[in-house]
Amino acid sequence: MSKLELSQINREFQHQVKNYLKRDDFVIAGISGGPDSMLLLYLLHRSGIKTVSVHCNYGLRGKASDQDQKLVEQMSSMWGIECVSVRLDLEQAGGDNFQNWARERRYEILYDLKREFQADYITTAHHQDDQVETILQKILRGSGTIAWKGMSVKEGDLFRPLLGIAKDEIMQFVQEFSIPYRIDGTNEESTYARNFLRNNWFPELSRFFPGWRDNLLKVPNRASEFEIMADYILSGISEHPERLNRPGFLSLPKLIRPVILHRFIEKNETEAGLSYSFLSNIESLEELQTGRAVQLSKHLCIERDRDQFIILQNEEPEGDPNAFIIQQFSETVKAGGLKMSMESYTGNYTEGVLYIDFDKISFPLTLRNWQKGDAMKPLGMEGTQLISDHLTNRKISSTKKDKAKVLETFDGMICALIFPHKTADFQQGTVSEEVRCSSETKTVVTISKE
Repeated sequence: MSKLELSQINREFQHQVKNYLKRDDFVIAGISGGPDSMLLLYLLHRSGIKTVSVHCNYGLRGKASDQDQKLVEQMSSMWGIECVSVRLDLEQAGGDNFQNWARERRYEILYDLKREFQADYITTAHHQDDQVETILQKILRGSGTIAWKGMSVKEGDLFRPLLGIAKDEIMQFVQEFSIPYRIDGTNEESTYARNFLRNNWFPELSRFFPGWRDNLLKVPNRASEFEIMADYILSGISEHPERLNRPGFLSLPKLIRPVILHRFIEKNETEAGLSYSFLSNIESLEELQTGRAVQLSKHLCIERDRDQFIILQNEEPEGDPNAFIIQQFSETVKAGGLKMSMESYTGNYTEGVLYIDFDKISFPLTLRNWQKGDAMKPLGMEGTQLISDHLTNRKISSTKKDKAKVLETFDGMICALIFPHKTADFQQGTVSEEVRCSSETKTVVTISKE
């Protein structure tokens, strides 16, 4: 046997290929030029798997980014692999989180090329250390237990054959086999969540908790067990994939209702993007009347039909096709000409900004145009008032009333009304008395015009 055939990394790679790929399968490989992706490209080459390599050049590091592209193109050519390089315009990211924008654009390109080349899979160089970071981020962001499964070697048409290989093993392999690679200097910065964990937390965790990585990698097994138990409970209250027996669901202990609801929704739409904080506040489903629905995401809602809860696809919030769904705040959200952010509460107020106590709202939030019959409890008032009356009282121009927007919580409470223009006393909107800030407020959602 050759040195390559004897190596543990090659054996692991071949094991995953044998398990998940057919002999003639064609893959699109995302190659950055780093050691992980160059190892993947090398193994694809040595295995004779039909491959097109794809490199995305964001130009973030100037000439260094161009050198990354050059390396991928040169090695692809040397190894007889067709290469597609795509240069992206950083200005397109706008004010968005760069990492999120880059990831979305990268996968959009990979899937476009998969369709163009009629390939079978997209393969990436995610490895064991990426898995550790993914699991930890899900835990820290409050994802439910089932989500702790992390990534899988194969998910749909995504193939991650290096997922069981540690970073230090990869570095040893590329050096031993003289595989050229480039190091992205921005990975040493702690600007982004993954880099922060990698550079700041992990060294300290290794110092205080030896073996913590291995322990964390066992979490997906616990998550799979949890998923099986959730499916077992769900099977007893759901005879149809899109219908949930209401009495059966409400008979469950309140502590596990969010878990079962999350699993029910996940099995209908895996990309619903629901946060555990949203699912932990589902008491309003008990009061949901027949024929009424609650929007869960842009393309998903849950409706009550007598003794059933039904998942409905491609439904927009009632009466407003331009409504914007906010699942959670991790970054500043821009929608409908407004800017919304989550901030620490200082007790100070800025003119033209509305402040809402974060702990008093339930997700997802819906930003929509107000509708006839909408009512809220304006700040300082004991009772409710129709939005139409409130706009009249605040002397909002009759020609612009229809442009006013409301921010509605998951349980149907209108927590804020945003005027189309400032009032005579320079107010930009009205906050509900139910979400007002107090001396106990720690975190706020701020709303202002862009």
